[in-house]
This record gives sequence, C-alpha cells and structure tokens, in this order.
Amino acid sequence: MNGKPVDPGMLDVVRELADSLGPTLVAALTGNRVRLSADDWVMEDGPEPDENEAERLRCALEHWNLLAQAENPDTARAWFVGANPMLEDESPVTAIREGRFEEVRRAARSYMDQEFPG
Repeated sequence: MNGKPVDPGMLDVVRELADSLGPTLVAALTGNRVRLSADDWVMEDGPEPDENEAERLRCALEHWNLLAQAENPDTARAWFVGANPMLEDESPVTAIREGRFEEVRRAARSYMDQEFPG
C-alpha cells in the first residue's frame, strides 16, 4: 500500500469495470502489466492505481456507462475489444491504454449515432 487512504470513488470505478469487462481487460486498458491489478485495486487495503492508470480507468468507465445504457453488456464489451476503424483499426482498450481519450470519445459517439440515430 502506498500509505494514502484508498479513494473510495476509485474503488467503485475499478469494481464496476472489473465486473463488466473482467480484471484482465481492466489491467490491459491501464497498461499495467500485472494481470491481477484489478483484483488488488478493489481490496479495501490494497494498492491504488497511479494517476495515469486512474485517468484511463475513468475514461473506460465513462464509455462503458454510455454504451451499456444503450446496448446489452456483451455488445458493449465487444465494442471495447473489437477493431475500430475510427481508432486506426485498434481496439478502444488499446486506445485508452495509449491515452487517446478524445479519439475514444469520438469513436463511442460515432458508434452510438450509427446504432441509435436521432
């Protein structure tokens, strides 16, 4: 543990993403090479994501919430891992890991506009 109190908001972010996407994808989108990071981050006395990881987690949750409200969870998860032409045929997970948040935002909005016009 890093000595700071755990941010309960970040615990909720990680829990929701881990439940929705799974801990392996959560670790992948943060760029953390330790596969069990998401499992560690949800423990009350566990380590916290660093600032860059937290920013990626918040971006992922924002887009998960947008897509999951309109789509079923399996379709929303597929969007995160599938090749996306608006992201140079990379997945949103990869783009989030690389910090391309605005591109992910545009890709998600484009997807929503195509799936749910008007």
